Amino acid sequence: MLARHLALMVPVCVLLGLLPAPWGIRVAVGLLALLSSTFVVMVNSNDIRRARLRQHALPIPDDSEPDDRSPR
Repeated sequence: MLARHLALMVPVCVLLGLLPAPWGIRVAVGLLALLSSTFVVMVNSNDIRRARLRQHALPIPDDSEPDDRSPR
């Protein structure tokens, strides 16, 4: 899911970097857009995943069961 997000956002950030401004502001705007959108996607990734599974009428796994990736 993160790769899809980055594939969309990297060109947008490059375009933001081409706007007329001092180089520091251009870099800061592009970086802010990339970091903030990535944060939002990571925070909401479970909800996005459930919505896509529900959209395609696939079973939604119960995330309350611990798996091998959960912290101990």
